[in-house]
Amino acid sequence: MNRRNFLKAAGLGAGVALAANRVRSAQAAEEISAVPITTEKIRVGCIGTGGQGNFHLRTGLALASNVEVVAVCDVYKAHLQGGWENAGGATRTVNKYLDYREMLDKEQLDGVIIATPLATHASITLDCLDAGKYVFCQKTLAYTIEDCRKIVEKCHETGKFCQVGHQRRYNPKYNKALWLQREKGLMGRINHMTCQWHRNNAWRRFVDPNEVLSPEEQVYIKDIEKHLNWRLYNATSGGLMTELATHQVDVMNWFMGTPPSRVFASGSLDYWRDGREIEDNVAVVYEYDIKKDNPAFAPILQRNPFVDKSQMNRPYTVRGVFTSTTATGKRGASEMYQGDRGSVELTEEECTIFGEPDYVAEIKAMAAYTAQSAGQAAAAITSGKSRELPTDAFTKGYPIVLFNDKPTDQIQFEAFATDIVNKTMPKANQMVGLMTAIAGLKGLESLRTGGTVVDIDP
Repeated sequence: MNRRNFLKAAGLGAGVALAANRVRSAQAAEEISAVPITTEKIRVGCIGTGGQGNFHLRTGLALASNVEVVAVCDVYKAHLQGGWENAGGATRTVNKYLDYREMLDKEQLDGVIIATPLATHASITLDCLDAGKYVFCQKTLAYTIEDCRKIVEKCHETGKFCQVGHQRRYNPKYNKALWLQREKGLMGRINHMTCQWHRNNAWRRFVDPNEVLSPEEQVYIKDIEKHLNWRLYNATSGGLMTELATHQVDVMNWFMGTPPSRVFASGSLDYWRDGREIEDNVAVVYEYDIKKDNPAFAPILQRNPFVDKSQMNRPYTVRGVFTSTTATGKRGASEMYQGDRGSVELTEEECTIFGEPDYVAEIKAMAAYTAQSAGQAAAAITSGKSRELPTDAFTKGYPIVLFNDKPTDQIQFEAFATDIVNKTMPKANQMVGLMTAIAGLKGLESLRTGGTVVDIDP
């Protein structure tokens, strides 16, 4: 595929379907379909207005045209005040609560936004579902697989849903990239995935050693340092695996159309030896077994005469590598999906596609294979010419441009409201949250058992 045709396959020309991949028009269309947002406003309360909760209030909920925040709740008064201000409490009525159960009793709510420490997700989510509320819960869904399953069962029992904060499923660029793969076969067969979340900071929040909590706060907060830095302790967090990895493992699950089959991980605490318990760097390999009935399955062509045609399109395995470190920020948070026809690099802000050299010519050359051409090939290898790249396809990327200037956080909350009004299931629903949590927690299990291979029961 030359670069001109590559641009066409990227959706910039007439519809082009590559023969090396199956076309799934209905499924691909569903992935990027724009459901009109409802104009009917829903009333929500926000539980947890620390860093992530206030981020949602500023960049998502405040912009969502069909959401009205009527109450905020946090057990730490400094966070509660910040949430009240970000919810517009200075200009309209927004009620404040220390106890979320009081908020559920007193407020007329359609939905609840939960952005509390991971270890509290399950109990609060279950209480909100029991109270008849739809739930948006920040990822990871819960800290144990058992608790995740309880949430799924409670959703079935109550007829409500729990949307999980895997916001990349609502990012138009991610959706377009997946559509280009499923509909146009942009990457051919995806055979490798890499993603990372690299940062260069302590991931620790400042705690004033002289701060005195009020008697009301002391009911809920026994140790202010561990309350604010809950991500750093094993009792309340899975560290890099539950706070960062699950964002990108969810996208791998999404692109592969299935959870992983096994995982093995390595990591340790090597840099930030400041009293924390969680690892400050990890490297994890997930293996996805792709069968013919899987939406990610892509048949391939015979690329040399030695390839067994009866075997080349049997089920295969795709490996996805996740790395995270807190002592270098190079490469930031991004993902690369690599196939035999092209690759896609994704971040929350950008999506770039890269071509591969034209292997159709390679297939034609192999079809004309003779003893003489084998000798020529051997001479090329000896001279080093076989190592020359035929094009700049590997380094020359093309951005996917969409005419949608909405922040992804706004999109996911407008979708949350629309699904409540229409009684439809969110894209990042409780089953998505369950499967991603399983992948992340099994990765944590491998990490904490010295890198053993952990199978994930389908």
